[in-house]
Amino acid sequence: MKEMEAPNRLISSSQGIQSLEIAFSILKCFKEAKAPLSVSELSKRMDMPKNKIHKYLVSFTRVGALIQNKKDSSYAMGPSLIELGLVALQQFDVVKIAKPHIREFSKQINHSVALAIWSEEGPIIAEYERSDKPIQVEIRAGYRFPLLMTALGKCFAAFLPFSQVQPLIQREIDNYQLDEQMVKQELQTIREERVSFRNTLFDGIPGSMSVASPIFDYTGNMVAALCLIGFTGEIDTSPSSIDVLKLKEKANQITNQLT
Repeated sequence: MKEMEAPNRLISSSQGIQSLEIAFSILKCFKEAKAPLSVSELSKRMDMPKNKIHKYLVSFTRVGALIQNKKDSSYAMGPSLIELGLVALQQFDVVKIAKPHIREFSKQINHSVALAIWSEEGPIIAEYERSDKPIQVEIRAGYRFPLLMTALGKCFAAFLPFSQVQPLIQREIDNYQLDEQMVKQELQTIREERVSFRNTLFDGIPGSMSVASPIFDYTGNMVAALCLIGFTGEIDTSPSSIDVLKLKEKANQITNQLT
């Protein structure tokens, strides 16, 4: 037991760099707020003088970790944090394993293909491979999807533990004025068929749609979803169609590599 505890004691007693720990705490304020923050708001959250907070913000802005809104002088997360986050996402086994599958699959069926993983705020795009079609739905890695209004979101809602997704499900039922019983029935069908559909991906893109299928790890837990994205008429969403069957097959292939 002593040998196992020694490394932890060594880490806890090591001399760290306090300014880095403070800097990370400041960045976490933006994550918790989910909105831009002013110097005054950060000062209250951190219980730190404004002039000290300001020095950190200047450095963060210089390296692109934060950006400043010149109209109200508030700060928000910047492009450097997004880039770092995407690199971190790529280090997950499922993303590494799925990446070559996504490229191959997109070329094979000539549809745009996305891989989503779960975040605290819902499904987030980890990889996106565009098709060669002249007109397509443009999505960037890092984009977060609603839970009940997209195929990807419904997939996670159906297969993740209910306690994990229930607050988000209830919030969207209220926000979108959805029929709770119909939602439950659709999620049960998704569990049975292992595929989810959405005929309107974004309100601003008429006719866009998506189809998603879950990916599981060695424990049997859902860790990602694979999705075809395009427009109505391009993707055949009937349960026995080649598009749907190939999507499920590819998701199963990735699952098999994870197990």
